[in-house]
Amino acid sequence: MKYYADIYNFHTRIYAMKSRLLTHADYVSLVGAQPSSQNTIESDADVIEAKEEIFRKEIEKVLLLAEATRVYEPLFLAFLRRYEAHNIKCVMAKLSGRSSLAMWYDIGHFAILDRNLLQDDISFDDMKMMLAGTYLDGLFEKKLSYEHLEIRIDLLAVKNMVAASASLNAEAGDVVRKFIVKGIAVFLALQRIRLRTTYHAREERVASNERVLSDLFEEPLEPHVRVVETALARCGDSSERSGRSTPAIPDMEYCVEHYFYQWILSMFHRNFHAPYCVIAYLWLLAYQIRNLYRIIEGRRFRLPHEAILERIISAV
Repeated sequence: MKYYADIYNFHTRIYAMKSRLLTHADYVSLVGAQPSSQNTIESDADVIEAKEEIFRKEIEKVLLLAEATRVYEPLFLAFLRRYEAHNIKCVMAKLSGRSSLAMWYDIGHFAILDRNLLQDDISFDDMKMMLAGTYLDGLFEKKLSYEHLEIRIDLLAVKNMVAASASLNAEAGDVVRKFIVKGIAVFLALQRIRLRTTYHAREERVASNERVLSDLFEEPLEPHVRVVETALARCGDSSERSGRSTPAIPDMEYCVEHYFYQWILSMFHRNFHAPYCVIAYLWLLAYQIRNLYRIIEGRRFRLPHEAILERIISAV
């Protein structure tokens, strides 16, 4: 049954679901729990299987709500498409003759592509036909390398999220757009760290990536990125005051992600009548999924419990 809930009933349900998200204490218990013989993680294949099972279980909540109210349906679908973008990349990797661990995000009947495509003998022309009329319709407008196809897929997924915000009324759309812009600012701040520090990229390449996204939002993103980098600077100052050396790249990335998580939490209760709780819940759930993945990966590589927990993003 579709569209069975009005906005206020829907927001009430989201509040209840948020209260059932895992707490830091829950993560401590999960990390400390002894896995059963059926749940041992011994190989990369075990990691993929465990992650896919976690995703199906966690995303089921979203699948049940995606068609609960007509107003938010585009927003929920755009959220699911962010995961589906990974599936598209897996198929593209296969078509490009590249190896891939091929983890598949199962989004149920909302999926555009079937997992069988990872085994089927198809061509780029077949893919072009399958994606015609979808949010990825423009993927093959130009002949791109696999690396640029990946970037294009991500960009089209972001465009789809922006289009979802535009489907709401002006006030609600502004709320969702605020979250998207903040998320992109966090992404750009993290990208700057990786490009400049790990890949030693030229400033022009960094600026070029940022211009593409600024054009999408029709506003400069630099002020938003600067706010995130200010939070990152405070993290570095805190490390120096405590006598630690300059934070390593993973520590800096963790600091930015934790800052964003806390910002999302602060937005959840902003206004019950606006979609703050809806978009915040979707992002919080995405972090929960990532946290559960970190636990799986930690078990795979036999990491100490403390090492796993120090990379969990949650409210303390």
